[in-house]
Amino acid sequence: MKGKVFMVGHAHIDLSWLWTRSETILDIIPRTFWNVVDLAERYGVVFSQSSAQLYRWVEEYYPELFERIRDLVSRGLWEVVGGSWDEYSPLLVSGESLVRQYLYGKRYFMDRFGVDVSVAWLPDSFGFPWTLPQILSKSGLRFFMTHKLKWQVEMNSPPIPFPYHIFWWRSPDGSRILAYHTVGSYNEDVNESRISSYLDVMKAKHGLDILMYVYGRGDHGGGPTEDMVLRALDISRRGVFDLKFSRAEDFFHEAERIIEGLGVPIPTVDDELYVKTHRGTYTTEAVVKVSNRMCENLLLTIERFSSIAYTLGYGYPYEDVKRLWELLLLNQVHDNLDGTSIEQAYQDSMIDYTRIKREGSDLLARAIKAISSRIDTSRSERSIVVFNPLPWSRGGVVEVEGLGDVSIVDADGKPIPTQRDTETGRSIFIAKDIPGLGYRVYSIVDGTDLCMDTDLKVEGFTLENSFVKVTVDPSEGRVSSIYDKICGVELLDRSRGGNLLEIFVDKPPNAPLGEPAWNIYLGPCDKPRTLSVELIESGPVRARIKIAKSFGTSRFTLYVSLYAYARRVDFEARSYWNEEYRFAKIGFSPSFKTPYATYEIAYGAIQRYTHTFREDPGVKLELPSRGWEDADMLKSEVSAHTWIDLSDPDGSFGFTIVNDGRYGFSFDGETIWISFLRAANRARPLLPLDWTDRSSKPWVGEHKLRYTLFPHRGGWRALNPARLGMEFNNPLIPIVENRHRGDLPPVYGFMESSPSNIVVTAVKRSEDDSDIIVRMYESEGVACEAILNLWFTPRDAYETDMIEWDRYVEPRRYSVDGGILRIPINPFEVKTIRIKL
Repeated sequence: MKGKVFMVGHAHIDLSWLWTRSETILDIIPRTFWNVVDLAERYGVVFSQSSAQLYRWVEEYYPELFERIRDLVSRGLWEVVGGSWDEYSPLLVSGESLVRQYLYGKRYFMDRFGVDVSVAWLPDSFGFPWTLPQILSKSGLRFFMTHKLKWQVEMNSPPIPFPYHIFWWRSPDGSRILAYHTVGSYNEDVNESRISSYLDVMKAKHGLDILMYVYGRGDHGGGPTEDMVLRALDISRRGVFDLKFSRAEDFFHEAERIIEGLGVPIPTVDDELYVKTHRGTYTTEAVVKVSNRMCENLLLTIERFSSIAYTLGYGYPYEDVKRLWELLLLNQVHDNLDGTSIEQAYQDSMIDYTRIKREGSDLLARAIKAISSRIDTSRSERSIVVFNPLPWSRGGVVEVEGLGDVSIVDADGKPIPTQRDTETGRSIFIAKDIPGLGYRVYSIVDGTDLCMDTDLKVEGFTLENSFVKVTVDPSEGRVSSIYDKICGVELLDRSRGGNLLEIFVDKPPNAPLGEPAWNIYLGPCDKPRTLSVELIESGPVRARIKIAKSFGTSRFTLYVSLYAYARRVDFEARSYWNEEYRFAKIGFSPSFKTPYATYEIAYGAIQRYTHTFREDPGVKLELPSRGWEDADMLKSEVSAHTWIDLSDPDGSFGFTIVNDGRYGFSFDGETIWISFLRAANRARPLLPLDWTDRSSKPWVGEHKLRYTLFPHRGGWRALNPARLGMEFNNPLIPIVENRHRGDLPPVYGFMESSPSNIVVTAVKRSEDDSDIIVRMYESEGVACEAILNLWFTPRDAYETDMIEWDRYVEPRRYSVDGGILRIPINPFEVKTIRIKL
């Protein structure tokens, strides 16, 4: 029997990389796509292309070409694949950004071409979260294609390749998709012996005599050439293989027929898809990663408050929000967000981020003003309305500019301890019990002679409150002790401590060659010189120590803060960074030994062993449920989102660290490291040396990172870390209002979600009508009944899919009891609820 070969023509097009997006629009797109149109018409070539953004540019700049593509799609000669807005960076974007990639991408393709894309297409991305199959499945994507799982750049380690080319990939909730990891590349030439060898691999590994062969020139576009096409036709004519020009979807349907219809078993992967290279991309060009997260949170906050304002009679800014989302999704394309593009590409990105922040801030201010203008603030001449952008009750730090010397009083006339930031002059106080997606009004009183006693104590360089005692070593600036007074335990290894700033050599052995923007070449480390350690604030709201350090021509300012009544220690790191081939990391060494850490991923969590084991430690992970594997030795740098956790193996105590803008982490068994800054040569070999993350660049400037350590009793679930991460990245929003009456009371919540393992991420207007869409997920692996207490009484409520087409999930209806919805939810399940007004 002849092997069956599906010849899939393709041109991998990076929207920008070693060139700008203008070059993509003006050169790569017309050159590539007109070539494909010609080959399709003359030879019947079938071509597959991803990325809605590319098609949007064709539609805008080349309308005649766009119509030719539409015609080829209708005739089956051009296949739309991917379904996403672009080929994004899966490890670095939020769970909601993953959803929006497909929400806007699939809707665009359906609107313009009438196609429902079923093949997810990410050949060049650098790793994939364990939760992605659920998002793909609930977005109507049944199949997944990628390439780089076979790559490995790990010094002093034998090759440990990813073992499969076709497999079921399953999320922690049980959703699964059929995945294909290409045997070869995604930019193949047409070569008979290579095709034969790839077929042999598929037969030997999986017992399948079929192959998807993706050919055509890529990266800078090009696609199939006439010579490639003629060679393929010759192979087909000679009958060497059953070879045909095909769509990617045809290959998957054939594979599915054989696997399910004929009962050919294939493996199931219950884990993340970890690429054993390109781990430096979790950190390189930190400024774009910080900007992406800020914009993700901003757009979601706009949607939440605009949804409330909409039900109060104000217009919902649907087109404005959609336009900003599409601009953000464009900048999530893998080579840009990963930090591996040329500087001009990042200058374009920073213009986009600035636009999103400016226009988004205006939209948010209008939505909040629509609400605040309805609130009764008649109790005092001036009030602070503190808004909570998240749908559960919470407290937190509030910072307000321009108040001067005033006091703040709550609704009962009780004074709230307040202090001024010694550097910015902002007024700081702790707000309590701000209702979910709601607000609380505080009165502003002239003068500062009200009682300000709190539980903060300061003695030398030791800061203490009722929950935590933290000590900074005045000679080195490191944190030498964090004592959890509730559990009665020291959290840090006293010989090493925490908040350790260390600068590692990070230079390829063949520099200036290599791929330093992509890969990590970690060498010896140095400690910056400590210039000063000083106490700059001593309460009543916050005690704060400032540490100045230097290394080479770089400068660092570290802050260690303790707030009144808070069971947490706050940190901030600032740097004017000016290094070459260096990697700055910030570490915390726990007082206990643990074989693994727990990390947040998009809409979920995962556990990973310390990479220093060389044999099975005899401890099994919970997430996913598995033992140690050789491949775990290669996870020397891993990705995470807003939180990471270390807990004592007996589950008695531990700590969670949350951050506001980093994605790279490493755990060597002694210290958990936050990857702070890299100084990589971003240039390819033929380009001049050009260093990433330089603060001297006006579009970069001073780097800032906030992070907080939360002690806890119990294991990683103890503090609901997903909610902690969202709260830290979505601070309370203060608005100063003059006296006015209104129909809304001084304290009110528009939405409360419970229990605490339920995390509501999106509240928005639906894409097609006036319904409200609520997206939430179960964050701790525990089945429960989610309760949503809404500010209105729905007419109807049922589950829909992530594209809001009511097509890819069973439309389960939920009973409505006034404004309360009760929704059963499985472990790590993501649900999208359509609520009829």
